[in-house]
Amino acid sequence: MAKTLTDLGIQKIGRRFVDSIDHANYTLNGEPKTVPPFRTMVNGSDVRVYIYFDDTVIGDVANVELVDKDGDIVAKADDRVFTKTPGKGLYVAFKYNVKEMEVESSNGVL
Repeated sequence: MAKTLTDLGIQKIGRRFVDSIDHANYTLNGEPKTVPPFRTMVNGSDVRVYIYFDDTVIGDVANVELVDKDGDIVAKADDRVFTKTPGKGLYVAFKYNVKEMEVESSNGVL
């Protein structure tokens, strides 16, 4: 079965994803916080959302989640804890590659 998405179609899927991100939830030393996305990028099929923690954030940053405009959590980095020290910024990057997969059903009909 041939792929059906054009390169532009794949890029638009990525753009719609990053445009849907409203903010990130995270915990700072166990206390819940939110921050807007710092930067989003779509380059072909590569999609990135950067969350930046500036000098006002000091301590353990954990449970970083991307939240869309509907209020749904669409991505998580909840298995990592980042130690943010004074005087240094911290980026958490969510990186994806949009890819069309060929799928066939067992009876040959989709």
